[in-house]
Amino acid sequence: MPVQGEQPIPPSIEALGYRWIKRISEGAFSKVHLAEYHNRRNNCLETLACKLIDTKKCSEKFRKRFLPRELTILLHVRHPYIIRVQAIVKCRSKICIFMRFAEMGDLLSFVIEHGPLGEPQTRIWCRQLALAVQYLHESGIAHRDLKCENILLSANLNVKLSDFGFARYVAEKNRQPQLSTTFCGSFDYSAPELLKGKPYNPKASDLWALGVVLYMLLNKSVPFKGKTRQVYEQQMTRAWKFRSRVNDKLSPEVKTLVRSLLEPNPLIRWTIEEVLVSDWLVQDRRLRSLNAEEFSALAEARIFARSSIDMERVKEKLRQMENAEQSVTVIKETGSKLGFTKHSDSLVSMRTSLLDQGSDSKLRSSK
Repeated sequence: MPVQGEQPIPPSIEALGYRWIKRISEGAFSKVHLAEYHNRRNNCLETLACKLIDTKKCSEKFRKRFLPRELTILLHVRHPYIIRVQAIVKCRSKICIFMRFAEMGDLLSFVIEHGPLGEPQTRIWCRQLALAVQYLHESGIAHRDLKCENILLSANLNVKLSDFGFARYVAEKNRQPQLSTTFCGSFDYSAPELLKGKPYNPKASDLWALGVVLYMLLNKSVPFKGKTRQVYEQQMTRAWKFRSRVNDKLSPEVKTLVRSLLEPNPLIRWTIEEVLVSDWLVQDRRLRSLNAEEFSALAEARIFARSSIDMERVKEKLRQMENAEQSVTVIKETGSKLGFTKHSDSLVSMRTSLLDQGSDSKLRSSK
């Protein structure tokens, strides 16, 4: 049963086959719940995580700027090391983002429980995360909130990057990325250019955060501690070091990679391509080439075309007030092309209008 004040999945969304189980965690504008989905097509049950956002309780800035970005990006991303979104469903002010449930929890909890990781396992996870970041950057997307808490682990111990609440599209002009002016993310993972408070390259800041994640895996600690001014000075003077308990055990190659990512000058900080061909990552022959799924995702990213129409359609659906209490709008449906569908409580079969990448199809609402 829900706890006092709990607002689980609305009944009209449960009618589509979803069942609320319990709350997992809570953020500033959302709650994450454990849910179960009855797949009528295959007559099986799927365990999912549900990120539930109540737009009535969000700030205007989040509702108008960050939420449309997040949903539009989630409609498009498909990568083996990014969390799979099964469906996005809206019921009046509530938005449910149903995604794969990561059985092994997040990377921070894993490191806290198991301590500093050895290089072989760290190498595998670092490469998987780097491939996810490469996919995003090739797609013109910056994550802007890379941290251990947002990196989930599947039952097979594969990385699944999650939480695109601060992600945004990054346009390029003359091969130079558009600068960001929103200072978001987590303090421990923030690059010095963010702490300085001036416009910054969001892709370069993603690489700094990747360096902090790598340091965290190897040290069970973050490289910088203190207040903003202290941390900024430590970052700019490279006043960090590996913990004594692991320093002598780490290879020169992994130390070089960490230093190259925690480079205070974003102009010479390593890019994601340099990370993927670094001496440390290619030490394992098995990690030198892409498997079929990794190759396919990267190929899709390189022909990715962002459509401003997609963003406008998402914004329109978020602005729309449903007249009937039980009416439901499906923004993304499992196993279908991208699109929107309206439901009443008596309509369970899902009909979808196309919102595919580069599609010229017009938005159609079901009768």
